[in-house]
Amino acid sequence: MNNRILQLIISFIVIIPIILSGCSSSEPSIQKSDSKTSSVVKNNEVHTNETTDPKTPSLSQTEVPPSKTGNKKLLPATIVKNVDGDTINVNLNGKIEKVRMLCVDTPETHHPRLGVQPFGPEASEYTKEILSVGTKVEIEPGIGDGRDKYGRLLAYIYVNGKMFNEMLLEKGLARVAYIYAPNTQYVDEFYAIQKKAQEKGVGIWSIENYAQEDGYNTENVKETEETGTNSKASSGNNYQNNPSDDQESNLDCKGKIKGNANSHIYHVPGGSFYDSTTDNIVWFCSEKEAQDEGYRKSKR
Repeated sequence: MNNRILQLIISFIVIIPIILSGCSSSEPSIQKSDSKTSSVVKNNEVHTNETTDPKTPSLSQTEVPPSKTGNKKLLPATIVKNVDGDTINVNLNGKIEKVRMLCVDTPETHHPRLGVQPFGPEASEYTKEILSVGTKVEIEPGIGDGRDKYGRLLAYIYVNGKMFNEMLLEKGLARVAYIYAPNTQYVDEFYAIQKKAQEKGVGIWSIENYAQEDGYNTENVKETEETGTNSKASSGNNYQNNPSDDQESNLDCKGKIKGNANSHIYHVPGGSFYDSTTDNIVWFCSEKEAQDEGYRKSKR
């Protein structure tokens, strides 16, 4: 019996160091693993070159939206003629282009049906002052086709780094209008500027119920003395603008020189294609006027 007890004691003496040795050897393994994990986390925090591919953008880079100004396609041009408050002629790459400013509409000054609308002359004079003949500007063409049915180039105009479309809205000389996709990138800014002009009651906003969503309503416009406005336009009938009305060509010369806005060819009465030209017509009072606009005479 004593021998059996003695054997058990000897066995415990032999086994216990082995157990203790196994426990102590496993601890460094765990610590080493923890240390490795900590090292990886630390590397992720500091984004070292050892763990990050320099060609792969970081999260902060991918979250930054693209700059709107960085996507602009600005073309240098020179003003050669002022047509109306929202329409100009420019020399663009050696070619005369009639440019209609996008997303804004000024009152008319010489429309054959609408006549002279309140603040139309003021808008026209302001455009002549800022965009005088010879002024260097930059053109940002509209997205897509870039032209209206009259062949005019649709664009935003920049002078001295500032968009002139916005300047018209600031002065209360234009309303936000003719918003068609895909040319909607500046609409929010335009409406914000227009709202400030409305609150100030400047320009077209000084006449109650004059500038409407669908055009300029002259029905309630009274004589200048009664309204207290400085507009040089007289009151007229209740006409409202729409895209088909928005043409500043000399339609009072209808029956004379007929131009095709697509081909930039003009036809004189009696010409072979005069009567057959029915689309995208632009009227001129003289051949010289057509030629000044960059049109060439039909050979027949």
